[in-house]
Amino acid sequence: MNLKPSNLLIMIFAASATGPILAANFESPDSVDNTIAQQDAPQKSWRKSLAENGITFGADYNMLGLSSENGNLGQSVSATSGVARFYGSWQLFGKDSANSGSVVWKVEHRHAYTDTAPKGFGFIGEDQIGYVGMIGSAYSDQGFRVTNLHWKQKFNNGKTSLIAGWQDVTDYVDTYALASPWSGFSNLAFSTGSGAMGLPDDGILALSAGHMLTDNYYVVAGIADANGQSDDIFDGFNTLFDESEFFTTLELGWTASQEQIYTDNIHITLWDFGKNTRHSNATGEGGKGINFSASYLATEQLMPFVRGGFSEGDVALYDTSISVGLGYFGLGKPTNNLGFAINYAETNNEAFGGDEQWTTELYYNMQFGDHLQITPDIQYIKDPAFSGESSAWVFGVRARVFI
Repeated sequence: MNLKPSNLLIMIFAASATGPILAANFESPDSVDNTIAQQDAPQKSWRKSLAENGITFGADYNMLGLSSENGNLGQSVSATSGVARFYGSWQLFGKDSANSGSVVWKVEHRHAYTDTAPKGFGFIGEDQIGYVGMIGSAYSDQGFRVTNLHWKQKFNNGKTSLIAGWQDVTDYVDTYALASPWSGFSNLAFSTGSGAMGLPDDGILALSAGHMLTDNYYVVAGIADANGQSDDIFDGFNTLFDESEFFTTLELGWTASQEQIYTDNIHITLWDFGKNTRHSNATGEGGKGINFSASYLATEQLMPFVRGGFSEGDVALYDTSISVGLGYFGLGKPTNNLGFAINYAETNNEAFGGDEQWTTELYYNMQFGDHLQITPDIQYIKDPAFSGESSAWVFGVRARVFI
C-alpha cells in the first residue's frame, strides 16, 4: 500500500479500525483500535469475515534490550525483557457508524530475560545506572496482566467518546503522536506525563470521556482507581470502594482538526493523585500537577514539539520536566519514523533529593515487510542523580513482531 506521509499519519493516529469514519477517538496512538489500524498487513479471508461482523483483533511480541558501560558503580550493565500482547475490539452496536458501542480488550504477559528488567534500568543497584527515570517503562517482569477490558461508546457523530471499565490511563492522558513505548520514544521523559506526572498501574477501573467542544477545541477528563493493579483486576472492586483513592485528570486542548488531534495539538492537563497509595514514593501525601504539550506538523513529515510538566507531592519522578524535540515521519519509507528529543528535569525533591538531570534520546523505527519493526535507540544522560559517573550512554534495540 503506497501512502503519502500525511495520509499515513491520518491512518495511524486518527482512523477507526472498524468503520469508515476517520475521526480520532481521544485515545493515544497505542490504544487498541489505533494499534490495529496501524497493522495494515494482508489479512486472511476468515479474519476479513470477522471484521465485517465487527470483530477486529491483533497480537504482537515485543522485545527491548538495553546496555551501558556506565553503570552507577562504573561497571557494564544490561537488561532485556519481552512482552506478548493479544488485543481486540467487538462492535456490538452501531457497526460501521460514528456512534458505535464496543467491547475492547488487551491481555499481556511481561517477562524479563535478565535479573533487572528495562523498567528498572535506572535507579540504584549493581545492574542499574543510577538514573532517576524509566527507560522502557512497559518492559517489566510483571507476568500476566489485563491492560484493557472496557466498554467504549461513541456519540454525537464520533465527536464524543465515553469509556468505562478497566483502562490504561495513558490511552487518554497527555497523549501525542510519539508517546507509544512500542513504536515511539523509550524514555518516560518523552512519553505520557513527561515524568512529572504520577501515574497509576496500566489496567485499572476508570471512567474517561472526550468531547469536541468545537471543530478545534476539545476536553478530555477521567477518574481512575489509584490503587488498582493490572495483575489482579477484580481486586479493583475492593481498592475502588474500600480505599477510594483516585487519579483524576482534566485536559483542555486545541487541535487543527479532530483528525489531527495527535499531531497539530496544544493542550494543558491538570492531574491529582490520591494520598497514601501504593504508588507514593516517600511521604504518602500523593501529588498533583500540571502538564503541557504543543506539537505541529511543520511539513508533511516533520513534527517539532515542546512538552513538560510541574508537580507537587511524592508520586512523580520529577518536580519539573521540560522537553523539546521532533519527529520525522516517513523517513526512508512511509512506515518508518525517527524521533529526537532533549529533556531537562529536576528530580522529585521529597523522594529523590531534587537533583538536576539532562536526557537526550534518538531512535529510528523501521518496518520490514508486513510484520516486523526494528528500532535502534541511543540515549545520553548527563548527571544521573544516584550514580558515581558524571554521565551515561545507553544503547538499546527494540523489536516488534505483529499479526
